[in-house]
Amino acid sequence: MSVFTGRRSLRIVAAVSVVVVVAVLGWLCWPSPHAPVVLKTGTPQHLVTVSIDSLRLGDTAVDVTVTDRAGAPVDHAAVRVQAIQPLMGHAGAPISAAANGSGRFHAPAVSLMMTGPWELHLSIDAHDGIDQVTLPVWVGG
Repeated sequence: MSVFTGRRSLRIVAAVSVVVVVAVLGWLCWPSPHAPVVLKTGTPQHLVTVSIDSLRLGDTAVDVTVTDRAGAPVDHAAVRVQAIQPLMGHAGAPISAAANGSGRFHAPAVSLMMTGPWELHLSIDAHDGIDQVTLPVWVGG
């Protein structure tokens, strides 16, 4: 084997190694789909779980689960979701969340118009009084 053949083999091994390292780094750094953000809160009457599809600019789905303090689903409620940007005074219209059974409610398109701090205001009318819940969220770009 000549010196030139040995150097050529070394260059090929080095090139293949660089390609493998770049591919692995690219795979590790590639953005993955974001999982919904889940927030939990409660009132004296209810436990509330909110799942936000995406905390990015634009419309996002918001799912709300409402139970009584013992954990039994509250199916007979009317739930409304409103996004408010407190620093700039922006507020979307309140969105009625459709009941999906077992205490679950779905608002398909809550508008988040800018990045920064937002508040999700929830109104839960379970026919024995209205609970108001405010959840802070941060919207990215």
